[in-house]
Amino acid sequence: MRANPCTCRAPATRSDASTLINFDHPANRDVLSYLGAPERLRRSVSAAAFREECSPEEIADPYNKLGTHPDLAMRLWDELARGLPADCRRVVFGTPALVRPDSGVVFGFAGGTHTYALRLPPDVREAALSAGATTVHHYPAYPELGIQASVLDLRDVGGEWIFGGWFVSEHEWCSAAYEYAGGC
Repeated sequence: MRANPCTCRAPATRSDASTLINFDHPANRDVLSYLGAPERLRRSVSAAAFREECSPEEIADPYNKLGTHPDLAMRLWDELARGLPADCRRVVFGTPALVRPDSGVVFGFAGGTHTYALRLPPDVREAALSAGATTVHHYPAYPELGIQASVLDLRDVGGEWIFGGWFVSEHEWCSAAYEYAGGC
C-alpha cells in the first residue's frame, strides 16, 4: 500500500520537537479525551501515566511498566505495526499507542490485560465487525484488588474504532488504519 501523506496538518502544538501527536486534530479529540481522562490517569499504574506523549525508548522497560499486558504492547507495536512505512510506536498518557508521524493522528492503542484497538476507515471497520471484531469490552471486577467491573464502549472514543482480537486480517487492518490516519 502506498503512503498517503497529509498535507493539511497543522504542526503539533504541545511539548517540543519530539511531539508527534497533533493535539488539535479532530480525529484525536475523543481518543485523547479518553486516554487523558483524570479518573483513568488516577487509577493508572503506568510509569508514564502523566506524560502526554513520549517514545517507548524514553521509558525503562516499556513492555512491563505501562500498566498494559506485555503481550498487548507486543501485538500492537511489534506485530501489527511491523510492516508500516514509518515507526509509529508512541506512549500516550502512559498507554502503548500508534501515531502516524506525518499527520499526528492516533490510530491504535492497547490497555490493561485484555484490549487493543484500531481506528479504521468505514469499509474496513465493517469488514472487521463482520469478522468478529467488537466495539464494547466488559472488564470483570476484582474485589480483592478493589477493582469494580467496568465497560469500555469504543463509541465513546470515536465511531471508527474496533477492538482487536488476534484476527487473521489485523495486519491489513493496521495498514488501513495507518493510511486512514494520513487523511485530513
